[in-house]
Amino acid sequence: MTEPEFEWHAWGEAAFAKAKLEGKPVMLHIGATWCHWCHVMDQGTYTDPRVAKLIRDRFVAIRVDTDHRPDLNDRYNQGGWPTCAVLDAEGDVLVGRLYMPPHELVPLLESCSQPGQRWVLGSPPEPLLADAAASVEAVWAAVKKAWDPWHAGFGELEKFPHPGVLDWLADRAAAGNADATDMLERTLDAMAVKGLHDGHDGGFFRYATQDDWGEVHYEKLAEDQARLLRLYLRAGRQRAVAERAVAWLLRWLWRDDVGAFAGSMDADERYYNTLPRVSPPPVDPVVVASWNAQLAITLVQAACAWDRPGLGVLAESAMMYVRENLVDADGAVFRNATGVAGLLEEQAAVADAAAVMAQYTGDDNWLELAARVLAHAEGLALAEGGFRDAPTGGIGLLRFSRRLLPPNAALGEAAWRLAALTDEPRWLRLAAAASRGATLEADRYGFMAAPAAALAERLEARPVVVKVHNNPALLSALWGVPASAMLVRRVNAGVPAGKALACSGRACGRPVETVLDVLEQVRQLRAVT
Repeated sequence: MTEPEFEWHAWGEAAFAKAKLEGKPVMLHIGATWCHWCHVMDQGTYTDPRVAKLIRDRFVAIRVDTDHRPDLNDRYNQGGWPTCAVLDAEGDVLVGRLYMPPHELVPLLESCSQPGQRWVLGSPPEPLLADAAASVEAVWAAVKKAWDPWHAGFGELEKFPHPGVLDWLADRAAAGNADATDMLERTLDAMAVKGLHDGHDGGFFRYATQDDWGEVHYEKLAEDQARLLRLYLRAGRQRAVAERAVAWLLRWLWRDDVGAFAGSMDADERYYNTLPRVSPPPVDPVVVASWNAQLAITLVQAACAWDRPGLGVLAESAMMYVRENLVDADGAVFRNATGVAGLLEEQAAVADAAAVMAQYTGDDNWLELAARVLAHAEGLALAEGGFRDAPTGGIGLLRFSRRLLPPNAALGEAAWRLAALTDEPRWLRLAAAASRGATLEADRYGFMAAPAAALAERLEARPVVVKVHNNPALLSALWGVPASAMLVRRVNAGVPAGKALACSGRACGRPVETVLDVLEQVRQLRAVT
């Protein structure tokens, strides 16, 4: 790639101090290594002599990778990537656009940098109000309204997988909801047989630009693989597609040098539209804490569903890397090894994966990690309910804390899991607080508020923990049962060898050794009021 004739700066005090000292606005570029149009803008826009001269003479240019700084992306993204925003020297947005060729960017930059130019700034994020509650029924109605009965999936134009919605459908399908089962299965099948799945190399692309899942964007992200694979495993559907996606993960994203997964593979139209495929796109080697946590949960499920314990070994390795390198003594999770502070989504994902590893391995040290990470997240609580995405303070829009639905719902799920495994009321209270925060934001999200509804239903259910001692076959079989409020856990004592014991709180059944007997005890425990 031809380098532009101006200097990119990192986000930080130094860049904004330079802007203030020189009396210049800031040009912020937010992109990603996997973003096709980011590369087009790099190669065709920023290298244009007119663009380069304007930026060099009149701006301080800052470049941000969305995967490394999701907090900045959340606040400054203009609706996609690449985002190009002009900020004042305090970090407030003057104007923002997406991809622009030179003939569009030049007049924008000229208009934003005229001597004496003054702008009326947009308002900062509004304080979050406490009257935005939406019922589970309202979210369900929004999901059904957004459903595409012709092509499956949700939305009328672009098709994203929306794994948070599909997760809720999987919960409801497990409870016998026929509409949820139909929507889930048809969407999973559509993604598997149409453009979203890479039928040549395996794995899933990020999204499609057409409602029939055509014209995909070719980037592949670790997080997307993790969440979509888990859905196919939960539904017991399209096994060949799921196995090929795992094979793609192990071939391209697994890093032997650190024992964890890299972040993403670039989108390269030439590679994907040419046969035979040669010179695969580059892989971003960054190890993201939350994405490795998501992958660990998925690989544990795959290890049980397919009787491939080696996948469980990889899951534990990835989580060991996270525990040893990306979590400090106070339970704060870093997004990656560069020391970028993690957000609430990092705390939630790592806590949940740690609890899952305790279930799978029987090692209570993982429960200690989950508790430490959740305890740190408690410090992000908001008085009106829920949790902010990050500590307050910072440059520009970082000075405003935000309460977002997805990480609040994820935090609640992690706390609910740990409460069930440890019988500690503290974590149930945290789950309830996170659920309130997610519900208060639900009206902003429409059908994508499904994770809030899923958590609300989870908290209403009576969780049952099934402890299995020295019976790998029974453990794996129970792990594959599609019951959202049943947690299966390996134990090394307290249950007769070869048997399983179902407990809810302090109430337990009797030791049994078949799946049917376990499920009957689960039913009886849930019937107890």
